[in-house]
Order: sequence, then structure tokens, then C-alpha cells
Amino acid sequence: MTTSLHNGWIIPEWTLSDRLRKAREVAGLTQSEIADRLELTRRTVGSYESGERAPKRTTIAAWAMATAVPVTWLETGTAPSPDGDGAAVVRHQGLEPRTR
Repeated sequence: MTTSLHNGWIIPEWTLSDRLRKAREVAGLTQSEIADRLELTRRTVGSYESGERAPKRTTIAAWAMATAVPVTWLETGTAPSPDGDGAAVVRHQGLEPRTR
């Protein structure tokens, strides 16, 4: 984690590795547990969380699913807006009743 100064305030700037670790910790998972879920080694998880290696986008997406955080937040540190940020709503056919 690095910091920057903005109008006299110290603002923490979390890196991707910081966000991966935070997401895992908030989800209540150990490095070994998330490694098992993502079919990675614990050492690989540790290298992502320490910033030694950068995960592929598919790994970031799987990490997001395993920890129930938005992919956007893991990638950028920005949370999606409540209105969906203009993104299209995805409906999974068969899970919701059809509308007329």
C-alpha cells in the first residue's frame, strides 16, 4: 500500500495485491483455502498478494467470485455504482420469469 497527499489528507492507495488480500481476508478465507478453490498453490496466492506476480484476468475474475467482490474493484479499486454504471443488465434465461 502506498499513500498520497490530497488537500492535506493522507490517502491510502491500495495496489491490486492489497485488494486481493483484503478481499480474501474479508471473505474469511486463508491463503490455502482460496488456493484450493482457485486450483492454485498457496505459494502462487502468496506471490499475488505480495505483488511478486500479477494474476491473469481469469484468475482475478475467479478470485472475485470466490470472495464475492466486484471484479472492477479488484482490478481498479473503484466500486461499481449502485445504478450499474450504465452497464446492461444481464438476465440468465430460465432463472427469471419471462415478461410480456
